Amino acid sequence: MVEQDRPDPAFDATTSRLLRREALRRAAEELNSTSPRGLEDVLARISAEVTADANARIADHDAPPIRRR
Repeated sequence: MVEQDRPDPAFDATTSRLLRREALRRAAEELNSTSPRGLEDVLARISAEVTADANARIADHDAPPIRRR
């Protein structure tokens, strides 16, 4: 049996962030952003997602280091 590596939090965070960005990109293509309301909705969603990503990165950066036994 092959031994699995331990999860890498940095890799998981980066992968999650990239997947969310790709989902937003695809959602933006699907929405009708030609109308002012559609464009406003798309920009609001992108802004909320970017803010959430930034807050998560700040929280991760400020967190105390994990002690390993």
